[in-house]
Amino acid sequence: MHRVTSLVTSLLVAVALLGLAGTTAAALTAISRANDRVTSTRELVSQFALLREALSEEAFAEAGYRRSGSDEAWQRVEAAVAAMPLLIQEVRQQVPSSNGLALSQFAVLNARYVRQLRATRDSMTTDADDRVAGPALDAMRTLLEAIISRHRDAVTEATVQQADLTRRLSLLLPIVFVLAFAVLVWVFRLDRREQRRLRHESADHRTRALTDPLTGLPNRAALLGIMAGELGRPDSQAALLFLDLDRFKPINDTWGHHAGDSVLQQVADRLQDAVRDDDFAARLGGDEFAVFLPRGSGAESVEARILAAFATPFDVAGEPFELHTSIGMARSRGAEQGPDDLLRLADEALYRAKRARCR
Repeated sequence: MHRVTSLVTSLLVAVALLGLAGTTAAALTAISRANDRVTSTRELVSQFALLREALSEEAFAEAGYRRSGSDEAWQRVEAAVAAMPLLIQEVRQQVPSSNGLALSQFAVLNARYVRQLRATRDSMTTDADDRVAGPALDAMRTLLEAIISRHRDAVTEATVQQADLTRRLSLLLPIVFVLAFAVLVWVFRLDRREQRRLRHESADHRTRALTDPLTGLPNRAALLGIMAGELGRPDSQAALLFLDLDRFKPINDTWGHHAGDSVLQQVADRLQDAVRDDDFAARLGGDEFAVFLPRGSGAESVEARILAAFATPFDVAGEPFELHTSIGMARSRGAEQGPDDLLRLADEALYRAKRARCR
């Protein structure tokens, strides 16, 4: 249940972070688009500003001719009006097609202006009332100002949008960073907790693997491990007591295995009370027990205490029952002797003790 809860929480946090990351990415994309829009629109304004400058050149050349009426002044007029179509075509290539209609209108007005200008060349005076070409020039100027004003408004709108998105992003990024840091801390703590749980489970598994589940005593594997470490020492003087219960089978046959299990638990308790603190009592299996004594000296006194512990009757299904044990003892003979060797010698000694008891 704990792992499921952790998994669900992790998924929810991941979804939240992905949502924030997506929102941040969307905000950055929107800011980038707004910036591109500002840049492109400013470029549009600059292109149309070129047309406005060219229009001013036409108006200036026309005014110069009206003042002087010279051929040189008229050549400047022709140069100005000849440059305008080329500039219109160049601007048309630079700006989006959505501006094509406005450029076409401007080109038509400019062509009309040029025709009127050439048609009235001989009658031009400095009197404004005689400027036949004036209305076309004013119409072009009005059209350009409208286009430029519209695009400037678009620049202002995009700039405001960009500033608003930047402000939102500046508020969002600290939240993302704080949450990301919190998630990292949470994941780290979750990982530490999971590692502790795994270590605990591993230790618990090792304990169960080395413990007899019925009596709680160490099992054969645990006994052999302890013996291997002690017997590997060249100065080892360890001893091993091998115990086998006498008259245990009738308990199972008469009162059942539940009663037999209870007796085995009582035997384990009495063994632990009889041995010394540094001795190692274990259940080998069935009704066989062993006591490993790293200090072999005093093994006989430990054996005597164990036999004395069996002098008191055991409780079998609420009734007293006299249960005895046979004990075989073996002593270590140096580092060349392994756990299995000592266990075999103790088993042989147990066999001899049983035979002697039956005589």
